[in-house]
Amino acid sequence: LYGALAADLIVYVPYFVFVAGNATLNRIVGMIVALIVLQIVLQTVIAVTTRSRLTDERDRLVEAHGFRAGYFALVTGVLAALALLWAHAVLGFVNPDHAAIHFINVLFAVLVLAELVKIVTQLVAYRVDA
Repeated sequence: LYGALAADLIVYVPYFVFVAGNATLNRIVGMIVALIVLQIVLQTVIAVTTRSRLTDERDRLVEAHGFRAGYFALVTGVLAALALLWAHAVLGFVNPDHAAIHFINVLFAVLVLAELVKIVTQLVAYRVDA
């Protein structure tokens, strides 16, 4: 979980701070590829350096709890994003030439937040039960 959280923060924070305002499809794809590569490297290092760990009922419950929280965050975020994008389009705040990239960035931000909610929920559940 810490590896996934680290990879997410290493890739997403610079993207949303420096790139999202001037996003292009190539930058979005590059960020996704960077995240995939970083996840593979971090998960490989974690798997090699830690002992084999069997999952028990507690692990499955914590994982399910995290996925549930992430799902609710995703659904809420998507509905809010669609409503806000619709309102911005109606009010004329979104440039029609950049509407697709804007839409991708907003939905991508929602996906990132849902993933972070899932990971943090799982980490908190492990700490509370420990």
